Amino acid sequence: MRRVLILILAIATVAVARDKKAKPHPGPYVFASKAFAQTLKALIVQQNLSEGYTLDFDNQFQFRFSKPAQMPPVDAIFMASSMCKGMTTRKVWSYTLVELNGTTKVTVQPVWEYPDDFCEMQTKEFIWGQPEEIAAFQAMLDKAPTSNTQAPIPATPTSSADQQQSIKQHASCLELAKDNPSITCK
Repeated sequence: MRRVLILILAIATVAVARDKKAKPHPGPYVFASKAFAQTLKALIVQQNLSEGYTLDFDNQFQFRFSKPAQMPPVDAIFMASSMCKGMTTRKVWSYTLVELNGTTKVTVQPVWEYPDDFCEMQTKEFIWGQPEEIAAFQAMLDKAPTSNTQAPIPATPTSSADQQQSIKQHASCLELAKDNPSITCK
């Protein structure tokens, strides 16, 4: 009887563990790609700009985007109301790209920036809870061109607007080049 009870308990434990799905966690989220960091940067910039984000910070392979957004009600309890004039809650995505041994590691950190009770900006991590978005991001990285024929984007355009335009143009070129091998992006 005792062996049967232990066996039933073991089977129930395995069944519960199998049915228990991994809970989403806050970032950072780490991805890998065989494409060059410069190529991935252009794709990530293009994607974020098309989603209405603004490039806030760009230091070679560390960059950040943000846009005004409403926090979910559960998270909004941390945020001051409209007391802080000129301060808005923003959804922020920070990226770090590191090339090593033919692989580019892409680290993504999403956070909320919001004013607290003293009108000081605070950050709160948020969970990238959409598995299909995470899968689509990895698929974008996997589809990135890996050829060595691409010339890098100029390192220091004269202004942020020039840099954004340069990145947009390079991203558009990459989009055309993926279907036409005779196109070389510079």
